[in-house]
Amino acid sequence: MNKLLVINIVLALSLVAICVRLAIKTPSVAERGVEELSDSSVVIDNILSRTSVRAYELRPIEDEKIEMMLRAAMAAPSAGNKQPWKFVVIKDKNTLGIISENMRTMRMAQDAPLAIVVCGDMNRTFEGNGLDYWVEDASAATENLLLAAHAMGLGAVWCGIYPLPERVTFFQELLELPKDIVPLNVIPIGYPAEFPAPKDKWNAESIHYEVWNGKTANNAETIPTAVTQKEWKKLDVKEMRENPFTLFSNGLALSVGNADTMNSMTIGWGGIGVLWGRERPVVTVYVEKRRFTHALMEDNDYFTITALTPDYKDALTYLGTVSGRDEDKMKGSGLTVEFTELGNPIFKEGRLVLECKKLYGAPFDTNGFGDVPKQEYSNRPLHSEYIGEIVNAWIK
Repeated sequence: MNKLLVINIVLALSLVAICVRLAIKTPSVAERGVEELSDSSVVIDNILSRTSVRAYELRPIEDEKIEMMLRAAMAAPSAGNKQPWKFVVIKDKNTLGIISENMRTMRMAQDAPLAIVVCGDMNRTFEGNGLDYWVEDASAATENLLLAAHAMGLGAVWCGIYPLPERVTFFQELLELPKDIVPLNVIPIGYPAEFPAPKDKWNAESIHYEVWNGKTANNAETIPTAVTQKEWKKLDVKEMRENPFTLFSNGLALSVGNADTMNSMTIGWGGIGVLWGRERPVVTVYVEKRRFTHALMEDNDYFTITALTPDYKDALTYLGTVSGRDEDKMKGSGLTVEFTELGNPIFKEGRLVLECKKLYGAPFDTNGFGDVPKQEYSNRPLHSEYIGEIVNAWIK
């Protein structure tokens, strides 16, 4: 095993360890009530929660954190292992002030305790048509640097230099760069004095499968996204303060299925309580046998109910009046589907979600009917009753 490989392995393990320690302490995890996260969840959370920070505290950044960011940057993939990246670390307030004064989009540099300029070394890239691979390599290094900064509690923002000639020339002269060193970007870094919310940039229309005109991901609900976004907070159902009568009478979205096949319908009947043990919270729902959702309830082990705000009354009406057999209800509703870690659908626009594991499901037995249900079903199909144990709950 060569020395470079050993260094890369040690670096990777160090970064994971840092991310785990910091994720346990940071509000982004604590606010969701997540007590334990797998390594993969921590990494994904770090990626999804990173955002551009343009305001910084006055305190300096520790040298060991600067080195860790640079180590992370140099762990990036590189075409042909050319590693064409070079870095200029700037702490001098005069230099940072000059950048701020001369670059309109880099005003934040004057308040940053540190900036790192990521450059490409034209002597360490390919010749001919492969020359610009240095841009890809240096960009990958930049993203690694940004993620490492975020994992260590720092804030940073990517400010572009290349390919604008006037910016390239300005930085080459300011930093006295050799002619073969091309500045790609400058990254002001500091301890955050602001905490902007991450942007949800997911867009299913940007995805195509196999070929451009083949199957497209034109329905966001078919692509799982983890229900670990910052706006969702894990809820202990024993602390839930919802009125079960108004919760159901206002209408809920019952959803069932997976990323390949799913459906959702509006329900106004149901109940919340405990069954088969004082510590077993359950939800009871009813689905008419002619509904498209009925077959999915029969075939799946889980279902969810999502409470929406009054702003989405029209969407609930749509889900309750249109059949999933006839059209793409998720697209027609205008709602955005996310998927839990168990793979079950919920709506991003919801304010409360209960994820349930099916414990019981059967059609009504007419032999047990009294006067009211006999009248209710005099000219309509029977409902099936489903009882699900609440295994997860989230609230906004």
